Amino acid sequence: MKINVRPMKSNDIHGVFLVDQQCFEHNWTIESYESEVNNMLANYIVAEINGEIIGFGGFWAVIDEAQITNIGVLENYRRCGVAQNLLNKMVNLAFIKGCLSMTLEVRVDNKPAIALYEANRFEKAGVRSNYYDNKIDGIIMWRYNLGE
Repeated sequence: MKINVRPMKSNDIHGVFLVDQQCFEHNWTIESYESEVNNMLANYIVAEINGEIIGFGGFWAVIDEAQITNIGVLENYRRCGVAQNLLNKMVNLAFIKGCLSMTLEVRVDNKPAIALYEANRFEKAGVRSNYYDNKIDGIIMWRYNLGE
């Protein structure tokens, strides 16, 4: 299976939105993704197979920090390296854009995502109580020294 990972374009929004709908309980709207295409701080990457979007990730580059907004991969393609590939591209792009560190919030009960981030040198730095709509806490994680 040949996975192509590339920057998101405006004609990818529908596919990204479909992945979002299948991956998250607290979904963004299609208008949110349309806004991100025009947001000068936003950087989104898609993973596709034969033109079908199977995953995506995004971050905002603000001065020298990158804030991951979301990473989603369709269930049939999880544990196949897609999220790792997306995260690698995001870290590299953030570093190229001058970011020295990267941060995110992840649901405290999302063990696979936490394991992915920890394997990629993200460290737990705090908790946002009731961060998600269903009163689930969010773990704040940071990765420093992106260029290393």
